[in-house]
Amino acid sequence: MTDEAAESGAEVRLRAATVADAPFLAWGLNEAADGLFTTMFGKRAPAILSAVIAEPAHDFSFEHAVVAHDAGSLVGFCQGMPYGTPDGTDALMRAAGIRSIRAGVVALMGRPVLTALGRHSPGEWYLQAIAVRPQVRGSGVGRALFADAFRRAAASGCQALTLDVAAENPRARKLYERLGLRVESSSGKAVLLGGVQVLRMRAAVPGRD
Repeated sequence: MTDEAAESGAEVRLRAATVADAPFLAWGLNEAADGLFTTMFGKRAPAILSAVIAEPAHDFSFEHAVVAHDAGSLVGFCQGMPYGTPDGTDALMRAAGIRSIRAGVVALMGRPVLTALGRHSPGEWYLQAIAVRPQVRGSGVGRALFADAFRRAAASGCQALTLDVAAENPRARKLYERLGLRVESSSGKAVLLGGVQVLRMRAAVPGRD
């Protein structure tokens, strides 16, 4: 699920994320997921996510993130990767320890949504999460991160960029539609998690068929 991106087009400085950015990326992943990781792991969620993000070679890793910065402060990030990137769920559960039991219960409650989130196709570049600090939303950070995501998707040879957005967030959906994405499918409703539902949105990568 993705956080709402900014709408204006101001110049923003971006760079590849590093291990040192793990705490910020942990905030961003949880923010983009509407607090799902806090629901799964409780107050230990930031530490658990940070530990997993600092590891290489899976889809939660810092290796797949770009951060936006301003005067030395991190103000936004975008995490995405091509189809076939190894799944980091096992690493997440190992880091969670005993809290993996709680996470498993939440996963069962949210199975319709989580199943949809994990469904991908060859040729797809999945924008896993995008988040912008509240104080800079509307300044162009989100738009710059989106543009960079399309560049990364093209560089990886992918034909399409996809993302998931909460069905209960029509404002974000409209913004993504203005950026060229269209709804291609929807998850079932996770009734036991308040009826949450996500929409899969898709756009062709410019310069790719």
